[in-house]
Amino acid sequence: GSGSGQQSITAFPEADDNNSFWLVRAGLGRQCKRGEPVPCGSTIRLRHANTKNYLHSHHHTSPLSHQQEVSCFDGEDTGDDWKVECASGKYWIREAPIQLAHVDSKTYLTSSTSHQYGQPIPGQLEVATAKSSSKSTYWIAQVHIYT
Repeated sequence: GSGSGQQSITAFPEADDNNSFWLVRAGLGRQCKRGEPVPCGSTIRLRHANTKNYLHSHHHTSPLSHQQEVSCFDGEDTGDDWKVECASGKYWIREAPIQLAHVDSKTYLTSSTSHQYGQPIPGQLEVATAKSSSKSTYWIAQVHIYT
């Protein structure tokens, strides 16, 4: 559970976690074509492949780090919008570091081994948003599949 009562989001430090597939969708009210490169600076939504819910953030406190909570939400609103900030280049490419900035709150998606859950999900890391950029706010897509 989470402070908002929505689905909790965690990260797993192993690269082969089969519950970590997310579908890239256009930001709310926008369109994108399948297979088209995602330009840096684009607003996107991430839809969890298994639950079909969107990665979401809002002004609830995260349970471990006491930053801003990240959850999965089955509705659609601007709390689902994330801006792709690339470390370099014009497009988001596989294995290149990016940051995901939450559009509504202007915070960065983050996870750190400093904020790790115990039972019943040992080894899972809290996912939250942070007010400022740091090495823990960079993410890498290791796989891309067109659906």
